[in-house]
Amino acid sequence: MLNYVMDHMLVQWIESTGEINVASAAVLVLVFILGGLVLIPRTVLCLAAGVFFGLPAVPIILPSTTIGGVLAFLLARYLLRERLQHELDRRPHLRAIADGIDREGWRLVGLLRFGSPVPTAVQNYLFGLTRIELLPFTLATFFFTIPQVTLYVYLGAAGRAVVLDSQSSALSRILLGIGIVTVTTVVVLVVRSSRDAFRRASQSCKIG
Repeated sequence: MLNYVMDHMLVQWIESTGEINVASAAVLVLVFILGGLVLIPRTVLCLAAGVFFGLPAVPIILPSTTIGGVLAFLLARYLLRERLQHELDRRPHLRAIADGIDREGWRLVGLLRFGSPVPTAVQNYLFGLTRIELLPFTLATFFFTIPQVTLYVYLGAAGRAVVLDSQSSALSRILLGIGIVTVTTVVVLVVRSSRDAFRRASQSCKIG
C-alpha cells in the first residue's frame, strides 16, 4: 500500500513539472550556468532535466552550459589566473592537458567535451589558463557538447516515459527498454572512444 502511494505521488510530481514555462526555463538557465562554475556533475543535471522536461530542455541547456563555461574561462584568464596557475602547476596531469590544448587548440577541447575524467567546471577554468582564444573555445564548447547533452537528456526523458506510461502495453515497454539500452550503449561507446582519443592526443603532445 505504501509503495503504491509513493509511486502515485512520484507520478503526480513528475507530471506537474512536465512543461517548460518562463519560471522553469529561468531555473534551467541558472542551474546550468552554475554547473559551468562549480563542481556539479552535468550528467546528473541533464538526466534530471530530461526526467522533468524532456527533450525541449536541450535548447535551453546548450547555451546556458556554454555561458557558464565562458564565465569560468574569463574568471580563470583575468581574475583568478595567479591562484589557479599555482594549483595547475601542482597537478602534472592537468599541466599535461593544458600543454596539449596549447598545441592542439579547439580539437582537444572538443575531445574533452565529448568525454573526459576531468569535471566540466575544472575544464572551463583550465582552458582559461591556456593560450586558446575565447571564440574557438566558445564554439567548440557549444557544438561538441550537443551530442552528450542530447543523449543524457533523452535518457532522462525515456525514464520519465517509463514512470508515466504505466498503462502501456508490454510491447511498447519492451520497445522503450530496447531504446534505452541502445542509447545507453551509444553513450558508453562515445565516451570511451572520446577518452581513448583524448589520451592518444595527450600522449602525442607529450612526445612532441
